[in-house]
Amino acid sequence: MRVSLTACLIAAIVGVRPTAAQDGVTCGITYGPDGNMINLGACKPQPAQQVHYGAVAISPSTLTVGGSHGEGSRNDAIQKALQNCRRGRAKDCTVPSAGDGCAAVATTANPPGVPGAWGADIGRDRAAAAAAALSQCNLHGKGCAVRVALCGGDDVRWSSPMPLPPGDKPGSVDSRLVGTWSLLRNPGYWLWKIGPNGTYTFYSEAPDGAPTHVGTFAAKDGHYTMHSTNMPGDDAGTYRYQAPGTLVATGKLGTGTWQRVARDPFR
Repeated sequence: MRVSLTACLIAAIVGVRPTAAQDGVTCGITYGPDGNMINLGACKPQPAQQVHYGAVAISPSTLTVGGSHGEGSRNDAIQKALQNCRRGRAKDCTVPSAGDGCAAVATTANPPGVPGAWGADIGRDRAAAAAAALSQCNLHGKGCAVRVALCGGDDVRWSSPMPLPPGDKPGSVDSRLVGTWSLLRNPGYWLWKIGPNGTYTFYSEAPDGAPTHVGTFAAKDGHYTMHSTNMPGDDAGTYRYQAPGTLVATGKLGTGTWQRVARDPFR
């Protein structure tokens, strides 16, 4: 409905209140409660959302891996991943994937100096990238495990988390321990996901540099064992469950009191 010039002049003369815009509308063309069209002026362009990049790197000769995330450009992500890969003194590091999505690398667990197989791929999310990389590795070798799985938008303040492997040993874990647990590391937290079929993943959301690791886990009658498959490391110790959601675990690093934050560790 058009508003005539005469109507506007009358409104100005008699002091009629201007037609109000729709609630929440601050720019562009809208309509008042009486159906009259109102032009609120051009809308300001919204700032573009910042894109972050990540990359994965690997040394084919040594199977040393490196990664980066949260970088401001693709080139920065590539250079950081290569730098992290070369920390293991590898001289042939290469970058199979870099971008603003998710990528992963899987390798066989060969002793140092023994040639092995590896695979790298991308995915719509971290879990999909890890599964694709594992599939690529299994085409060329046996006993493959995911070594790194990251997304460009991961928080640069700490290591990227790893997806929890599905596992193949049902009944090997005390059912009360299945879930996601947190341990206060002021400031921040450690997160420990324990699966029902004998797997775990650990990652830090604290500025302490603690590395992400994932592997196999077993717990029964107050005793647990865990073995990392993406980095050297094993642990064993005792645990005590306190209802409704407290886990007191004592291992090589001492005693920690963990609080359950979710019953489904795959979320």
